[in-house]
Amino acid sequence: MNKILTLLCYNLGLWGILGFFATLILGFLTCCANLPAQVFYISLISFAAIGIIATTICVARGCKKGQ
Repeated sequence: MNKILTLLCYNLGLWGILGFFATLILGFLTCCANLPAQVFYISLISFAAIGIIATTICVARGCKKGQ
């Protein structure tokens, strides 16, 4: 259980930092390109979904590796 929690915290922390920078970059790009706000939100939601899926896969692989 401790290994799962450690891997979850590490991966979600990493994706959180990446999400912060992605928010800044995507906000700048959508502002400069005069894109609607929906494009910004859809791209952030897709980034978050990719982060959650990648975290789930990495944690599952990391826990199987130790067995």
